[in-house]
Amino acid sequence: MDWPVRHPEVLQDFDAPDKPWLAGHRGVDLASHEGDELIAPAAGYISFAGKVAGKDVVVITHPQGFRSTFEPAQAVARQGQALKRGEVFALRSSGESNHCEDTCIHWGVKISKQRYLNPQRMIEASPIIILHPRE
Repeated sequence: MDWPVRHPEVLQDFDAPDKPWLAGHRGVDLASHEGDELIAPAAGYISFAGKVAGKDVVVITHPQGFRSTFEPAQAVARQGQALKRGEVFALRSSGESNHCEDTCIHWGVKISKQRYLNPQRMIEASPIIILHPRE
């Protein structure tokens, strides 16, 4: 997976609760402002784009069996549309998140009904390229 924003800055880390019903932070908050492009962190399709509890939410379902959820986000791709990794699929919409004021996008990764994963641990490290000096 890749970061869903161009210049990733984590404002709040993932903090899984001890029990599924307890409070916690089931995703990461990334610095973002209204109108910023959101990039598909992995291939998949838009399985939901609409309001949840009055907030704009976009969900990408990935073929590996997990879902990425973004809020507040307004889809620019249509529901059901296939996405390639790195493709712009939404814009950071106006309005506050439950996690920060008007300065972030919340990215959650869900693998089952009650199990969330830390998105930061799913980011693939960029390969290190060592260039040898020319002779």
